[in-house]
Amino acid sequence: MARRAVEVFRIAARGTAEEVRKALIATAKREHARIMTTEPRPTRFTRKVDGRPGVAEDQVKAGGMIRYRYNRLDQIVQFALETLFDLSPVLSGEYRNAHSLFVNGVAAANLKEWDGTGEVVITNPLPYSRKIEVGSMTMRVPGSDHVYEQAAQIVRRRFGNRASITFTFRGIVAGATGMSRAHNKSVNRYPALVIAERR
Repeated sequence: MARRAVEVFRIAARGTAEEVRKALIATAKREHARIMTTEPRPTRFTRKVDGRPGVAEDQVKAGGMIRYRYNRLDQIVQFALETLFDLSPVLSGEYRNAHSLFVNGVAAANLKEWDGTGEVVITNPLPYSRKIEVGSMTMRVPGSDHVYEQAAQIVRRRFGNRASITFTFRGIVAGATGMSRAHNKSVNRYPALVIAERR
């Protein structure tokens, strides 16, 4: 079962305010260390102490709150790419190897530069990917169309409680180095998965 993306630590007010504060710090650090070493390990996290981002746990006030947010979207993106690869029709292998990740509209190799708020999209910039998706291309193997639509369902079944996975069509411009969400008729639109963290 997937671990919740947000962990909040509070300690009931027992003993002196300083004892409660120290217990809160110790509990938060211990549980945070446990989560960071438990598979699937988060690739990064954000911490808020009494609502202030990036502040050390030791700065919490008595009766305050320490909140961690763990990002595991990279695992979902990896699974989505593997699913698309597995579902892809294979002749030359060109289509299967052309699934591309875009972060905030820019082509990316991974989520390393993702700030945790921008849009994450996987699409295929090959000219015939739309034909494969809508089933208007004659395929050697029956059922090898609707690749992105099938992938969306598979990824949603596995990770739908952790992320929003949406099948759509998106425009790609500048030789597959950038994306366009504009409804410009001159921009070719390709099948896409839009993946976002659930808040």
